[in-house]
Amino acid sequence: MQRPSNHPLCSVLRPAAASLLAGLLLGGCATDLAPVRSFAEQTQKMSQHFEPMLAGSVHSCMERAMRKRLILAERFDAQASEQAARDDCAAIAQASVSVAGLNDVLLRYAQTMAALADDKLPVYKEELGGLGDALGGLALPGADAPLLDAGKLDKVMKLSAHLSRLATQRRQQSALRELLDEQEAIDIVSNTLKEYAQRSYRSGVQDELRDLELLRGAVDKAAPREPLAANYVRTRLHLEGRQLQEREKIAAAYVGAVDTLQASVAALRANLGHLQEAELERQLAQFARDVATLQRQAAFYAPARW
Repeated sequence: MQRPSNHPLCSVLRPAAASLLAGLLLGGCATDLAPVRSFAEQTQKMSQHFEPMLAGSVHSCMERAMRKRLILAERFDAQASEQAARDDCAAIAQASVSVAGLNDVLLRYAQTMAALADDKLPVYKEELGGLGDALGGLALPGADAPLLDAGKLDKVMKLSAHLSRLATQRRQQSALRELLDEQEAIDIVSNTLKEYAQRSYRSGVQDELRDLELLRGAVDKAAPREPLAANYVRTRLHLEGRQLQEREKIAAAYVGAVDTLQASVAALRANLGHLQEAELERQLAQFARDVATLQRQAAFYAPARW
């Protein structure tokens, strides 16, 4: 049966039986859920802008390896160099696949919360199968310990199971509270994504920036023999350096968005019974501004192609 356009709880809940529940969750009914929708929308945007960071980490590794071989090798074989770069970057590529599953958890959390605000829970076509195995041994190259210890991984897996359970139980009345009570798990997920942004994506960009000085020196030495080629490479390295500086800022923008995401979950949890509080409105407005900053900076994901 088709649902009415207005929120069904406004018309079907008996006041005597549901006044406490309505006050706790909805207050003024549909319009009061606008803060929940706003939070969910911004979280989805943030999650979507994290995805290119995964490919960006692999790209930074590949570009660094290829660029060094192109400029420093006496004899350059493009195909062999590309394969060697893929081998060098295989561990980063594998870690990115695992982290993608963690980002999916955050995305589904936001999608579920948005759907709850409209009393229409999603039906996920794909389960997050193998997530526990993928995340259990997740460690960035060069790290001494996994990103998630056993206790944190257990909380993440419980959150994932909870999202799947809500999609089948369809209990709108209490589900928002349950999702906000997952604050600790959301902090674990988002902190891990933030750590990846800093230790993998940003670190890779910084490695590229450091290499540019070495490569500029090599180009300068070759300039007397090939002045035109040297000028072209100098130009490309200059443009690449500017692009890398902007790409590095993406990680900082993402970290800022994560911090306000976590504060927004806490604020929603504290104000679920009175969603029109000015403090909550200010917090969600700051979250939206930080996500907008991330969106603007994400335009620099695309590399300066050679």
